Amino acid sequence: MDRPLDSSDELEHNLADIEFANRWLGGIAPIKREVRRSGAHTILDVGSGSGDVALALVRDGRQRGIEVRATCLDRSAAMLAIARRRTGNDDRLTFVCGEGERLPFDDAAFDVVTCTLALHHFEPPAARALLREMRRVARVTPIVGDLARSRLAFAATWLYARTTTRNRLTLHDAPLSVRRAYEPAEALALAREAGWRAPRLRREPFFRMTLVDG
Repeated sequence: MDRPLDSSDELEHNLADIEFANRWLGGIAPIKREVRRSGAHTILDVGSGSGDVALALVRDGRQRGIEVRATCLDRSAAMLAIARRRTGNDDRLTFVCGEGERLPFDDAAFDVVTCTLALHHFEPPAARALLREMRRVARVTPIVGDLARSRLAFAATWLYARTTTRNRLTLHDAPLSVRRAYEPAEALALAREAGWRAPRLRREPFFRMTLVDG
């Protein structure tokens, strides 16, 4: 996912695997819960990938009678092009190419800033920069959803990937993502070091965790 690819079809199939896991294995539900709790109307989704999380959030807002708009930010222009197509060019979504460690937005520009399955792509110094920027741009709270590293999570993810897909990227990246993920205590420490005011972490089903501030 972090490297240039020869096949856009292979990447799209990989994204479809991630979307399935987000929908059915706890990627979207915790983020939706925290967005509802925050009362957010404006969302920045950092490392937005195919845009599935942002789209789910604006659709959930509409179902609740609330106008929610989301900006999808990704460092890859190719990924953003795929996201526009996969989200059907929904007019509640805006797409911006940029770096999570240097967000091109003013302080408190969005009610919440979300980041799903991306924190583990950042080594600690970059992760702190990402979390610091998320806190700066979020008026209410940043919301991070990610995998929680453990031996059991690695084994379960390895087995899950090999029984549900034949995509080369998914087979490689799914267990690697768990290996690169932070343990809950490590994620909390990173948030504190990044200047979050009162970070709290909740363990979620399927070896995931959600990190919010306050």
